[in-house]
Amino acid sequence: MHIPWNLLRKFAEGRLTEAEHSELEHWRQTSELNQLIFDEILLDEEFKNQLNSNHWDDNAQHWDSILAKLKPAEPKIIFTRRKFYQISAAAASLLILMGLGIAWLYSSWQNRGFSENDFTYIYSPRGQRTQVILPDSTRVWLNSETSIRYLVSFNKKSREVTIEGEAFFKVTKNALKPFYVKTSDLRVKVYGTSFNVKAYPNEKYIETTLIEGKLSVIPNSKPEAPENEIFLKPKDKLKFPKPGMVGMDSVSTSVKKSLAQKNQDKKDMPKMLLSRNINSDPENLWKDGKLIFMDEKFGDMAIKLERWYDVKIHFENEKIRDFRFTGKIDKETINQAMEALKISSQNSYRYEIVFRDVYLK
Repeated sequence: MHIPWNLLRKFAEGRLTEAEHSELEHWRQTSELNQLIFDEILLDEEFKNQLNSNHWDDNAQHWDSILAKLKPAEPKIIFTRRKFYQISAAAASLLILMGLGIAWLYSSWQNRGFSENDFTYIYSPRGQRTQVILPDSTRVWLNSETSIRYLVSFNKKSREVTIEGEAFFKVTKNALKPFYVKTSDLRVKVYGTSFNVKAYPNEKYIETTLIEGKLSVIPNSKPEAPENEIFLKPKDKLKFPKPGMVGMDSVSTSVKKSLAQKNQDKKDMPKMLLSRNINSDPENLWKDGKLIFMDEKFGDMAIKLERWYDVKIHFENEKIRDFRFTGKIDKETINQAMEALKISSQNSYRYEIVFRDVYLK
């Protein structure tokens, strides 16, 4: 790993020439990992002192000493300007996450010259759930592999967030400023309520479940107008098949009722479908650390378990995918969960856990 120690030392001392500054900027922009290393080095006062006093050598022993300090913070939150940096698998050994308080963000806004076009980005990685309090006091729970993004000017003129993944919201009421949640294909307009939105990029559906209050859903392909808003009642679940990913036949068998829409062009937009008076525990309780399954195929459960425990599940026998389970996981480890599933299947399969891989035989 090439790290320009000399340039970093000069940067810390404020002695960079224009050419050296350009060279350092080029190194920072070469990869997201370089930027993260740069940020961590400048935040570590002890490390900077070693660097400035020439007590730092680019060798394995000294590099291991700084690596030992790069431990993930709780919760795993990143605030950045203009662009965000997702932590890739290749950079897992150098996971550097900065937990910055909202109070700090606002107090630094003026000093750092943030503009209204800058945004805050927060990411909850695999195996974790993260709670966020927005500037308007709205509470948001982010499930594993979920991100939320909003302008640093949030709540000044408007309230809008963009999510990818699954998030549970308890929105602070404000009749003058509706709360919007944007996903890849839908916008959710909220009037002060609690609800769940599930919009993982690799899944076929976007789901919105209303727990209490009032909200409406508007497809991104439609303008915001009263005739295009689909209103949900408490315990309603709306499933929206992503265009091009799901055929209409498979959708119609997965929900209880279809939602009739006026003047809908079926050729241009998939039909949105609604389930009424559902058991909302799976959408309501995951934020409390309870993973609930209701007559669910093991193949579908595996996706949730992988995110929940940060593991990879391998089906060495495809028949196991069709096993169905109903139950709740509450604070169990991956070993305990897999043992419980095996017993409830009458020991009809075996499992083996090797580090973060689970093999089902």
